[in-house]
Amino acid sequence: MAALQGLRAPVTSLAHSHGAVSYLRARFHSDMNAVLIPVRSTTGAKNRLSADLDESARTRLTLAMMADMVAAAGAARVVDRVFVVSGDPALLEHARRSGAGTIAEPPRANGAVERPAREHDTSGDDAGVGVHGGLNRAVFYAARTLAGRGVTSVLTIPGDVPLIDASEIDEIFSAAASAAVVIVPSGSGTGTNGLLTSPPTVIAPQFEGESLAAHVRACRASALAYALRPVRSFALDIDTLEDLRLLARSGSDRESAGVAAALLARAAVPPPPASACLGGSRG
Repeated sequence: MAALQGLRAPVTSLAHSHGAVSYLRARFHSDMNAVLIPVRSTTGAKNRLSADLDESARTRLTLAMMADMVAAAGAARVVDRVFVVSGDPALLEHARRSGAGTIAEPPRANGAVERPAREHDTSGDDAGVGVHGGLNRAVFYAARTLAGRGVTSVLTIPGDVPLIDASEIDEIFSAAASAAVVIVPSGSGTGTNGLLTSPPTVIAPQFEGESLAAHVRACRASALAYALRPVRSFALDIDTLEDLRLLARSGSDRESAGVAAALLARAAVPPPPASACLGGSRG
């Protein structure tokens, strides 16, 4: 436990230096960049792993991945703020302790009927009309909220992509100079592990399933310039036991990798060779 706490020690100093960089960026230009990390909840987290890991183990993994992602995103030079969106108050409290801003997803009325929405319309106060799926509604609601706070570009990264790298986050934002939407494919090549939108609600999010093709279709339907940008540190997302093995053997010193190794050892599941530690299951 002491070793894991030691991994978090530099985060405070990073936050102070990052805050100074953010101040200077805001002082000299009007662009404001944010990273948004949607995490559903600690209750019933990572259900696809439920056959091998109990709820407390899955919760531990979820919180470790979130903390690692907040720290990595906060270390990116061009990122002004990092936010976590969730409907789980306990998880949001953990996010605040990790140094993230938080956005509480509003509850939806039972039986609510969605009506079509214009993808460029950022007016109104509902939580993403016309956006399908709970994850996508949460992301759209948060993107709309951030746009209202003056954020000009949002990079949304699902909360199960624990190996994201600060320098590669900077590279993704650099691609926004020539594209309204930057799509980072999952390791499988069919999902989306990063979605940069400028402005934040320029398209409705289409995460889950074959989301890469869905995001491309959305851009083409609105005649938006977009870029596909595969990024090594974004390739692995954690949905299956095989993904957990890859995380444990990634060679990373992050908390989530240590947690993955501990959980696998407790479950007596051997990790794969280190040479296999690329890719992911989202798709």
